[in-house]
Amino acid sequence: MKIWQNKKLMIILGSILALIVVAFIGVKTFGQKNNKAAQIADTGDSYGIKYFEVPDVDQVFINGIVQPNQMQSFPKNDKNTSEPDIKVTNGQVVDEGTVLFTYEDKDITKEIENQKNTVNKLQTKRENTIAKWNRALANANGANASSKTEDKEGISGVQTSAGINEQYQSEIDGIDEEIGFANDAEADLQTKQYISTSAKFKGRVSIPEVKDANSPILRLTSEELYVAGKVSEKDLPKIKVGQQATLTSISNGTVVTGKISYIDDNPPENKTEQNQYGNNSSLSSYDVKITLDTLEGIKNGYHIQATVDVGKKEAVQLPKEAVHDSGDKKYVLVNDFGNVVRRDVQVGEEKDGKVTIKSGLESADRVIVSSEKPVKEGDIIGGGDAGQGPANAAVEGGASDSEKQEKASEEKTESK
Repeated sequence: MKIWQNKKLMIILGSILALIVVAFIGVKTFGQKNNKAAQIADTGDSYGIKYFEVPDVDQVFINGIVQPNQMQSFPKNDKNTSEPDIKVTNGQVVDEGTVLFTYEDKDITKEIENQKNTVNKLQTKRENTIAKWNRALANANGANASSKTEDKEGISGVQTSAGINEQYQSEIDGIDEEIGFANDAEADLQTKQYISTSAKFKGRVSIPEVKDANSPILRLTSEELYVAGKVSEKDLPKIKVGQQATLTSISNGTVVTGKISYIDDNPPENKTEQNQYGNNSSLSSYDVKITLDTLEGIKNGYHIQATVDVGKKEAVQLPKEAVHDSGDKKYVLVNDFGNVVRRDVQVGEEKDGKVTIKSGLESADRVIVSSEKPVKEGDIIGGGDAGQGPANAAVEGGASDSEKQEKASEEKTESK
């Protein structure tokens, strides 16, 4: 009995000990898993970015398309059967008044030929009339010479020569008058034979490479460009002519400045035209014209988003390390909803480690000043707690000291 009791006690103690061991292993394993999960979360979100928050200002956004101030297309004229003689070359910049091309009017050319034939016939008639005149005088003189005395017949012969001269001179004068009229008509027609078309403004010539029945002879486009945009009725009262605007090219991200030069008081009658820039179809839209301060990086046809600050805006002064160089341009990196994007900026005065930004930034932009890990344009850095740590390394620079220490520690652990 005593032996059984001792054996039972040993079984209970063994079971308790086994439970303790299992619990210890489970706790350790669970803790390791939790630590590993925490490390993964940390490595995925920890960029240690230091931001500069651009003050939020009430803004109006205007979508538009870059267009030339003046543009003219020259279609073929069905009345002119000849091919145009183009006097300019593709891409040539011409001044106002430059002859672009000429047409030969075939009907006028035929009339000129008719007038020339008329003149030739009149010249022949004139020569024949002079020949008759000379023969008539010769006959009259011969008749007078046969008479040896100065009788009445002789006097009558002299009078006959004078009459001949008067008669034929009158005929010659009439023919000369007809020739003069024909020459004047020909000269007038020659001014109309070739129809010249001249440039009405200074611009660049564009000649279509493929020529068909519908293609124009050429196009002339002014080199001055502007943004043709739309503003909705809810934003119309907020803007006015002369306001500054920041314009961003959708295709290449180029940022330039400009100002509102025209606001239409009436919405377009065509509903399709109203909504061509994506405006809300339930609201009316109004034409807005924005002039450009520079055309660098901007081309005809580019889609543009213009931003107009309508609230009070103070000058933005960024820490110097937030502004980077790219050739002769300055830019900053911005966290745009988790994506690192580049914004070209125009800078002003630099003082006490800060740079004044004249244009290029948008309201509420999160400008990356520095980071513990390298950050470059195109990176996806997410949101959350990223960026709450201090900046220990320059943006786009090498790894920070803390990164190097962390990497050395990991390598040391692996070698063990």
